[in-house]
Amino acid sequence: MDSPTHKIAIPRFGENVAPCFGFSATVSIFNVSEGAVIGQSDFVLQSQRELDRVRLLRDQEVDTLICGGLQDRFQDIIQANGIRVISWVAGNVEDLLEAFLCGHLHERSRLPAGLDRSDSELSEQESDS
Repeated sequence: MDSPTHKIAIPRFGENVAPCFGFSATVSIFNVSEGAVIGQSDFVLQSQRELDRVRLLRDQEVDTLICGGLQDRFQDIIQANGIRVISWVAGNVEDLLEAFLCGHLHERSRLPAGLDRSDSELSEQESDS
């Protein structure tokens, strides 16, 4: 019997998650089974209309959207279509995907979990910048 797959969508800006799903030009959809990526499809987002983007996610049977940000109303529409949203994250797409698969990605994550850096070290680095 085949194990169930999970589909995760991440809007991209190059190798990083796009800062805003509503204005991103591409989205990658990862097929995941048993905690491993087994496939990836990339889509060019030609329309900025929210409903077109929701339709793509729904048609591709996406379970989870990981994104930099989106308007509350847009998030409500996505969630009403049965799609989990993890928003306000930043970083490299591959790192964020790995953090999600390990159960360490949460809303407002700036760095993937698993890095050996304490919150105080991060605060010191941010204040130095």
